[in-house]
Amino acid sequence: MKRFRGLAVIVVVAVAASLVGFWPYRAALFPTPSQQEASMARLKDALTFVPASDQVGPTVLVFHGCSGQTPGFFQHVSAWLVPKGYHVLFVDSLKARDIPIQTGQYPVCDGKVLWGSERAQDVFAALALLKDYPLADPQQLVLLGYSHGGWTIFDALSQAGHEGHGYTAPSAEALAGVKGVIAYYPFCGFPSSHAQSGVALATPLLMFLAGADTVVSPQECLNAAANFASQPLDIRQFAGAEHVFDQPSGMNSEVPAMARAAEAQAEAFLAEHLNSKE
Repeated sequence: MKRFRGLAVIVVVAVAASLVGFWPYRAALFPTPSQQEASMARLKDALTFVPASDQVGPTVLVFHGCSGQTPGFFQHVSAWLVPKGYHVLFVDSLKARDIPIQTGQYPVCDGKVLWGSERAQDVFAALALLKDYPLADPQQLVLLGYSHGGWTIFDALSQAGHEGHGYTAPSAEALAGVKGVIAYYPFCGFPSSHAQSGVALATPLLMFLAGADTVVSPQECLNAAANFASQPLDIRQFAGAEHVFDQPSGMNSEVPAMARAAEAQAEAFLAEHLNSKE
């Protein structure tokens, strides 16, 4: 009997320890389910449209990384794409959820809030809200994601037409106007849904991986991409590059030559799949 009680105590302690370990991640593990209308209402005031001209034209929807849509990030992407003739719609997922950007505190990066599988609803909500931006051609769209934003887009592609993590099923036609996807150093590991199920849509995809990335695993993306139906699927690896090699950041990992090389490849991709008004 004493031995049984001892084992019971060990089990209880182990379970309690597990629960305590999971507790900081409860918001990410068990998000409050959202309907499409609620997702759109939440995101509506967290979108920023930067027009390239006063003409209807191709639009790039931009999804920031886990540290949020910082002023530097916003300025960098705007200064790059707008002069090339592309309207840009920035999707600020942290602002939509009142998640503050605080130096040294990154709950999304820590996996405690807003996994990419949950954030994928923002892709569908942003596409639905394009009706509020008459200059955006709904049939000439590219999704651009950085790190956590890449995870978000990939999971949206893997879940299209199906219920996702914390939200109801979007329309199966929601991604109809998307002509391509560009992802910079995306997260492709567990618990991303695309790592498990792949991507069924044959949307053209250009992926940039940093060979010396210490934040995400390039190999996990290579493994995941083996199950992508993307056509064409173009993966460019930058040997020796660290996470956020393409622009200034708190990591101080920018490599200007690599940054420009990636941008040139992205510009060629955009020119091939969209009709620029430049």
